[in-house]
Amino acid sequence: MSITLLIFSHWVSAESSGIEKSGIESSGAEVSKPEKKLTVPKDMAMGIKHRSYDFSSIEKTSAKFAMDSTLVKLPLGKFDFGKSFFIPSLSIEKTAFRFDDVDADNQEVYTLKSTLMVVTPSDDQWTRIIQFTPSLHSDLDAIDEDAFSLLGLAMWRYQSTEVSTWTMGVGFTRLFGEYKPIPLISYQYKVADNIQFDVGFPITKAEYRWQSDWSVYASIAPVGGNWRYQSEEDERLNISYSSWVAATGIRYQFKPKLWAAFELGQSFARKLNLDADNSSTEEVDISDAPVVMLSFGFHP
Repeated sequence: MSITLLIFSHWVSAESSGIEKSGIESSGAEVSKPEKKLTVPKDMAMGIKHRSYDFSSIEKTSAKFAMDSTLVKLPLGKFDFGKSFFIPSLSIEKTAFRFDDVDADNQEVYTLKSTLMVVTPSDDQWTRIIQFTPSLHSDLDAIDEDAFSLLGLAMWRYQSTEVSTWTMGVGFTRLFGEYKPIPLISYQYKVADNIQFDVGFPITKAEYRWQSDWSVYASIAPVGGNWRYQSEEDERLNISYSSWVAATGIRYQFKPKLWAAFELGQSFARKLNLDADNSSTEEVDISDAPVVMLSFGFHP
């Protein structure tokens, strides 16, 4: 724990002094007095996030399905080389699938990722982002070649004005229940320094930081994955889950860039397959369910 706290303190110090110079600001706008100007917090770079789904029905049956997930993220620093900089990080996520009134075993699966991101500003308007993410998706009993993936993305960001930015590219992910490429596109617009809209695929979000230590947001994003697991019959199978979550949340800043968040949402368009490798096994629909999310971490 002391090692983690030491890494955290060094990361906060480094980011506080240097992130504005990195060229990957959400708005791209120059911040002359960051200690006084309210800006929308960026995505969590280090911390813990827990999401819980209530029980819901599995189509055409009396069975019930619920799930929980806990994510821990840890950055490993930021390293400059030439015009680019390199940002490695680690993350582990535990996902628990629970069943009721059905002949199916509860499952606990894990996603371990080592993310290697290279950011290269080409000029004042263009920035290239390349990310490689070797990853393991398994219950830790079934570990074979099908449990490993090379995820990643290639994106280009274009700052069209001082308050608007376009992002476009392609990503390779298991987010939609299978390993496949997806398009990445978004348009970001800052109504003011403390009001920001991100509209695109796969994530859309609007956030308003109305006070120094308080911010509210609304978002819609996909949640899913594909994991290798070992059944009670010692078969190695793939469990596939996909969904979308629409949510609203509130953040509170305890210390500079250290935020806690509480979120309420609804999960919809949910599909589950306990044997995704078997072409004769069809995925089943899961009814919509409320979702609660709590997080605590560093947002640069």
